[in-house]
Amino acid sequence: MKRRDFLATSAAAAAGTSVLGCAPSETSADAISAAQWSSAESGQAPGLLGTAHQTVWGRRGVTAAADYYASLAGTQIMMQGGNAIDAIVAAAATLNVAEPYMSGLGGFGGFMLIYLAEENRVVGLDALGRAPAASSAETMTLDDFAEGYRAPIVPGAFKGWMAALERYGTMSLGDVFEPAIQLAEDGFVISKFDELHTSGAVAKLSNYPSTARIFLPNGRAPRVGEIIKQPELAASMRHLARVGGEDFYKGELGDRIISFLAENDGILTKADLEGFDVEWREPITTSFQGHQLYAMPPGSCGMTMFQVLNIMDGFDLANMDLYGSEFAHLWLESFKLALIDDDRYNTGKDVDIPVDRLISKAYADEQREKISPTRVASFGGTPFPFHGTTSLSSADRWGNAVAFTQSLVSVYGSGVIAGDTGIFLNNGHTFGFSLEEGHTNYLEGGQKAKGVMTPCVVMKDDKLVAAVGAAGGYTIPQTVGQTITKLTVGEMDMQLAIASPRMLINRGGGRTPIPEDSVTYLEQGFPAHVYSDLAAHGHHLADPGNPGGVQGVYRDSETGALAGGSDPRRDGHAIAW
Repeated sequence: MKRRDFLATSAAAAAGTSVLGCAPSETSADAISAAQWSSAESGQAPGLLGTAHQTVWGRRGVTAAADYYASLAGTQIMMQGGNAIDAIVAAAATLNVAEPYMSGLGGFGGFMLIYLAEENRVVGLDALGRAPAASSAETMTLDDFAEGYRAPIVPGAFKGWMAALERYGTMSLGDVFEPAIQLAEDGFVISKFDELHTSGAVAKLSNYPSTARIFLPNGRAPRVGEIIKQPELAASMRHLARVGGEDFYKGELGDRIISFLAENDGILTKADLEGFDVEWREPITTSFQGHQLYAMPPGSCGMTMFQVLNIMDGFDLANMDLYGSEFAHLWLESFKLALIDDDRYNTGKDVDIPVDRLISKAYADEQREKISPTRVASFGGTPFPFHGTTSLSSADRWGNAVAFTQSLVSVYGSGVIAGDTGIFLNNGHTFGFSLEEGHTNYLEGGQKAKGVMTPCVVMKDDKLVAAVGAAGGYTIPQTVGQTITKLTVGEMDMQLAIASPRMLINRGGGRTPIPEDSVTYLEQGFPAHVYSDLAAHGHHLADPGNPGGVQGVYRDSETGALAGGSDPRRDGHAIAW
């Protein structure tokens, strides 16, 4: 394969030491890139928020999460005899404590893919919440979508944890909650990543007294090294472990959440909670570079990612530089085509979608013919920040593996902690629905939200290869797809596939990145000429925005050894044993 040695060319970026560095259109692309390369090689490039590391290997279990407390919790559970499903719920619960701005009990939901080794099959869990019955274009505004007491939809994440644990786990809710409860009571230490995200949300969090008293001690954002304790969250978790998880939806804890919202002009009701359930769904599948891929059906962006990989599968990838101008151009153009279909068809609603055609090789052939090797439509705008989503993966000694992505939607979700429960509530209206009349995701009361999460299971010759997922709004199908391409075409290990630089299309306001107000950006690490080559084709590159955050696990087909990779753009670190 024609592929430059990424480690030799950009050691700093390969280790995850920077996530910045594409060329703004008003400045020389070559000059900017040269400066960035110099900065990266000197070790002074800004942007590293997480810990730089290599792939970790083990024999009995591995967990990869966006915060190392969660990776530790998942692997501890497997050391106690739990399987990958037990581990993923323990890690998800711990993220609620240590990464509270991204996911948790009050999250709007997520998608989970589970590879069951004994049955040699992949199952899918759809845990996305639904809009309150009272939600409508008449009762909601975009400001209501963004934050506050009307922003939450029915929290689906926790019911997803329960469903996975009940059907395929081996431990009790109390067992898997114990690491999270202990951390909430003892307190977690604020990292640089935590400080930056909380500092950026001070105005939002200050609006809600129930939130500010916990996360803005002394009237300010906590600094690196300070400790945040969450005794009320710990108490809520202990309560659920003692009386059963259904209490969140049908019992005392649910009553407390709803009463608090009602006192503050919220529209979520107890009937909304009681009527909600998750769905087990058959994954969709496609082939790519001799591998079989599994993802969630529409409602997720699995269909969108598959369209791009199908298009790219028809090019001569084996003789293409994955960091070269040709690959970058073809990848970006393929995603633009797929995202147009995403905006047209993709929804959480129960409607007919031509999935089989959209992810067929024949349709990919048609789409490929639309791509010019030298021309591109103009994109312009400003870059966009992280969203409140997190992804995590696990694999166990018995061969099972899980990829799970869950979300609060925006950073700190609605901004609201539900009274004295310690539970952050989501702002699921933002990504889940549209106020644009006639749009496929036009807001209707009781409708299931659309999510962009794209966990994926990768197999080859009927054997598990990887389970991977990402955070980052509409960058998610792009970053997962690029990681899979680097694993399969580039033959990289999991950590390098995750840490190496990405190219992305994005748009503000939780909307699908389609032309007009979308932006294109590259992370630092691409050769200098790529920026100028893309500009010559018509790509208008913006300063890097949201880079996403990928977590993945890998299984060696010959030895059964397990590996984990965690995105250095976040606080994660995979832990194996």
